[in-house]
Amino acid sequence: MEPEYPTANDWYKAHRPELKKYRGEWIAYTNKGVIAHDRDYRKMKDALDPSLSGLDYVIERIFESEFVDSVNFYPVRMRR
Repeated sequence: MEPEYPTANDWYKAHRPELKKYRGEWIAYTNKGVIAHDRDYRKMKDALDPSLSGLDYVIERIFESEFVDSVNFYPVRMRR
């Protein structure tokens, strides 16, 4: 069972690397985890539990460029 975090922001900071699978999507999350996600904002909003208050969750877009793998360049020596 996942621990409950004091705030949704604390959960986000602790699980940021795991959000890579949501690249290009809108996500809604609480201090317990992701509660809805979809590429289409309206579909993601429709998937939210109507009993939740707007203060109970955070909505963010996970951009595809946020998780670009770093490129390592190695020096090349040219022989004369």
